[in-house]
Amino acid sequence: MTLPSITYLVTIYNKAPYIEGVLAAVRDQRGAFARQVVLVDDGSTDGSAEIASRVIADWPEALLIRQPNCGPSVAVNRGLAVARMKFTQIVDGDDILAPYASQLLAEAALASGCGAVYARNTWYGSPEEIRFPPEPQGVEVAVMADPLYDVIRIGHAGGSTYILDTALFRRVGGCDERVFVQDQSIPQRMAFVTRIGLVDHIVCMGPRDEPGRLMKDPVQQTHDQSLTALCTLRDHAGLPRRIRRLVQKQVTGRAWKWATRHNGATVLSREFWLFLAARLPGVRFSDETLAGTLEAFRRRHPIRLMPAPSEVGLG
Repeated sequence: MTLPSITYLVTIYNKAPYIEGVLAAVRDQRGAFARQVVLVDDGSTDGSAEIASRVIADWPEALLIRQPNCGPSVAVNRGLAVARMKFTQIVDGDDILAPYASQLLAEAALASGCGAVYARNTWYGSPEEIRFPPEPQGVEVAVMADPLYDVIRIGHAGGSTYILDTALFRRVGGCDERVFVQDQSIPQRMAFVTRIGLVDHIVCMGPRDEPGRLMKDPVQQTHDQSLTALCTLRDHAGLPRRIRRLVQKQVTGRAWKWATRHNGATVLSREFWLFLAARLPGVRFSDETLAGTLEAFRRRHPIRLMPAPSEVGLG
């Protein structure tokens, strides 16, 4: 099978201990296909950009973009603007790809006709633990029957585990820059323009104990999970009732759970009554009411907010 070309879009923010290994794994991807490497350094202060620049100095089709710290959503979109290959594979600055990752994902996309294909990841504690399972013989792709509903329901995201049709990703506007964390908005946006496939195989590993990973910030992650779904509602007013109801139940549920565990909220709180009412038949909250659930996360914790949400009433 002739594989299509791939742009590797590597986002970096203070990943100096990892970046050489990350780029080595990108360089060593198996398969005869054209490739482009775009690195976006998001205002690193630890020398990551200098390390990356040295590593790729003699690579063909490699580019380093440097920007002030704006967050991963903006960094991905900055790289997407110059991506010119058929597929784009986004790689976090501390994730190690399996040698067969790109080939597996590209073959899965071609075989299934999906414009977005996700596989699985796992974690390592030390470099000695970076061992991948054998490459599968043949690729089985499970195509989501109801992609938008499914990705919202399960909170589908995934760092470095997926491949995207570049033209389709660009058509939907890339990542939602109203949201700091990029992972959630990608599958939700892609669900409007293409099928989404899943491959049950590990294709990357990330450091388990890296404190700088966004997954280590549950407040930001949970806040942005709700914010992404609320932006999807705002952008698509005619969504089926079942999707709006799903989002309504999820965002009120997250807010109540967070408020009771971390803010001392009781059953007398607004979060509890919204949580309860959201599950009653026929109850439909306004966008403004749903946006108010985000306050539970912002009350006592620092949340990285992007400028744009206030423009749509979500800030």
